[in-house]
Formats: sequence, C-alpha cells, structure tokens
Amino acid sequence: MKGILSFVGVSILFGVLGGVIQAQKLDKGVGPYGEFWKPIPTQRYWAPDYFYSPPEEPKGIYTADECTLCHKALNPGLVKAWAESSHANLDKLQGYQKEKLAEIEKNLGRKLTKVGCIDCHGKVGAEKLDHAKELVMTSSTLCGECHKQEYEEFESEKQYGIPDWKPGRESHAKSYDANLDVDVWAATDKNVVQGCDMCHNIQHKCDSCHTRHAFKASESRRPEACQTCHNGPDHPDIEYYRDSKHGSIYFIEGHTWDWSKQLKDANYISPTCQSCHMYYKGQYSHNMVRKAIMGEGDVLFYDNIFKGIKPTDYIKNSKELMSRREAWIEVCVKCHSPRFSRDYLDSMDKASDSIFQYVSDAYATIKSLYEEGALYPMPENRPRAPAPVTEKYPDLLGGFYGEFWAKDGNPSRIEKDFLYMWENDAFLVRKGLAHMNPNGFTYISWSNLLKKYVDIKSEANTLRRLAALEKKRVRARIKTKNK
Repeated sequence: MKGILSFVGVSILFGVLGGVIQAQKLDKGVGPYGEFWKPIPTQRYWAPDYFYSPPEEPKGIYTADECTLCHKALNPGLVKAWAESSHANLDKLQGYQKEKLAEIEKNLGRKLTKVGCIDCHGKVGAEKLDHAKELVMTSSTLCGECHKQEYEEFESEKQYGIPDWKPGRESHAKSYDANLDVDVWAATDKNVVQGCDMCHNIQHKCDSCHTRHAFKASESRRPEACQTCHNGPDHPDIEYYRDSKHGSIYFIEGHTWDWSKQLKDANYISPTCQSCHMYYKGQYSHNMVRKAIMGEGDVLFYDNIFKGIKPTDYIKNSKELMSRREAWIEVCVKCHSPRFSRDYLDSMDKASDSIFQYVSDAYATIKSLYEEGALYPMPENRPRAPAPVTEKYPDLLGGFYGEFWAKDGNPSRIEKDFLYMWENDAFLVRKGLAHMNPNGFTYISWSNLLKKYVDIKSEANTLRRLAALEKKRVRARIKTKNK
C-alpha cells in the first residue's frame, strides 16, 4: 500500500509542477458595481465563495491519505501544522474540547476519529475527492457544518450595524461585501485593492483569526491574532492597545497566562482585544459587533457634517447606541468603577465634539472655495473620477475616493488634506481614547488633525489670493483692450 501511495504521490506532484494551473471562475465581478471590474486570480482565495473553482490539475479521485502524501512533498509546512492540530489529534483534546466534539458528532450523526483534508476541502465525511471537480477552498460556511454555534454567532453580526449605514456594515460577517459596495474599490486596480480583500476576507474565511492549518483557539485568543488587519493609519487598534497600560500589562505578563482556557475561564489581569470585544452581557461569542458605536470616521466625522449633527447628540439620541454604551460599561466595570467608566466614555464623546468642530469648519472652507470658484483646479477643469464613482459636488469634495485614486489635480491638495483629516486623524483621536492610549489621542492624532486644519486654512488663503489676482489681471486686460 505504501508503495502505491508513493507512486500516486509522485504522479500527482509531477502533474502539479509540470502543468499550468489556469485561473477559473474569474470572468466577471460581483456586487452592485460588478460590471465595472473583473477579479484577479488571488481573489479566488480572499473570496472563495464568490470566485474559487478547482484547478485543472491534478485530475483524479483521491483519498485523504493520498492528499497528505502529495502535499507533504509540495507544502510540508501546511501538513505539519495540520498534523499537530486538534483536527488531526482528536484523542488528545482538553475537557471542554471533548464536550464540543461530542456536540459536533451529535449534529453530524457520526463519530469522528480525525478531521482531514477532504472534510475541509471537499465534503464533511466524504472518503474520496475528485480533485478537478469537487475541491473547494474552505470557507466559513463549510466550517459551520461542524462548528455550528460559532458559525451562527459569527453570522448574527449581519443583524447589527451602525445607524445610517447599510445593514450589517461594521461587521466581520459582511466585511467583504462592504468592499463590493464601495465605488472607488471597484474602480481601482485589483492588484492594489486586494490589500483590502486580505483583511475583509474574514467574511469568507475563519482562518483570518484561526491560522490554517493548525486552527489553534489558544492563538486566536491573543491580541496578536487581530493585528494583521487592525493596524495602520485608519485603524491602529493594535498599536494603540500595545502602548496603552492594558497592553503594557499584557506584554509584561501575558506569557504567564494560560491561553488554553476558554475566555470565560481565563480571568486575565488585563483586558485583551478578545476579552473586551467578544464579551456581551455575561457571555463570550463570535459576534464581536454588538457593542459597536461607530463606523470608522465615516459616520461621526463625515456623514454627519452634511446633517450638522455633533457626535454626542448622534449617540445620545439613539436608543440603540446608548444600549450599546451600557454594554461597554458592563465590560469596563470588571476592572474599573462604574463612575470612572461613565466619566471616561463621556469624555471620549465630548472630545469627539471638539474634533467634529474642526472637521466641519475645514469642510465649510473647502465648500466655500468651490462656490467662489477659487478651488484649484475646479472640478470642471480636472479629470473626472473613474466610473463608477459619481460626481456629487460639493459633497464629493474631500471624499473617500481620493484615498485610492488621484490624477492631474483630482483630488486637489486641500481636499486630500481634508480626506486624511476626517478619515484618519479625527477617527483616531476617538480610537486613542477608546483604547486608553494617551499619545494616540494627542500627538499622534489630535496634533496631526490640527496641522491639517492649519494647512487647509493656509491653502484656502493662498487660493483666494491667487483667484483675486487672476480676476484683477483679467480686468486689466479688458481695460487695456477697450482703450
């Protein structure tokens, strides 16, 4: 038998390395702007439910042992991770894992000795796989066939959202669809915006948090599991957490904590991303958005500019958001007093009002330049934003499209400053406060926000002076011509 498997493995390996695997199922985009773009090959892996289909080679029907033999030669690290995982060693589970296994077996109606390649890349319980026809890239839907409770909790995020956003926004469970809803994402080179996909793929792929092929729960309980996506200028969660007092305690003492315990039994001395965001009214779950107050900077510090609603009013006039605030306080009081928790969060809202004042004034400045004809270049004198981005001036001025597209003065410099002001700095003042990072909401964000505000005001004065000189020159020409 071993000799036969070796022969099969070598044959498969030769076929894979010797042939060209063609991209499949990549003929058109999906979503509301699908007609404007086509997927690239790597998007098969970021959104397998939408784009994946099996490679043309190798052809044949194989058992799990044959899969392992071939991939041990092709991808030894992959096989090693699986071989050391709980999936491959169901006889070595901890107590709570054994209870979970019994629940899974009951749901499936059969006993499991291990979870192998075909269970995850074909059909749960199947003994053989037609590689060229039945191979799938594992998605959250397939994981949910065994991990039913976790999948249902994760999917329940779709029921939550930020007021005035599309249902399910600000959720992991609709994160990829959130990309598809963005006009400039559709217009931009997919080789670039796959950077968005690699994080937003969590809608389709549990391995965003539970790294394949080990899928260790102990790993996904640590803050580092979140840092691949929750970092950078628009959402520096890991940076702000890391440099907070909470993070300092974690990095000093975290190596002594027992990460094999479930969150409900862990009792960490300092909070982690998971212990805060997965907790809701006495329980931990895979729904992490039930306490979400805002969606990036888009709602509080951009959309509300056009409505004239400051953050404190927006939050306090919403029963839903105030309910979520109470759920946050329930988390805070595990370590802090109720009074401190309320005072601190109230201070965060009032700081947001100060931010909003600057952002609103900056937008009013740019809008005035547009109405005066002093903006340079004026929208009618510069390239149009690419389809499907629509021209919605003056509301488009300094809009999100400028984050990923620019050409010959569109957007203008002053608009670009405004974009970074609301999309990054304004939001990060609040994020720094939320994660209790003092430098995060002062020098890193507040100071940068003020710098952009000063630059916007200075640029506006320059543009108005240039416009006045231009008008004076035109009048002089007319006067000279009429003599």
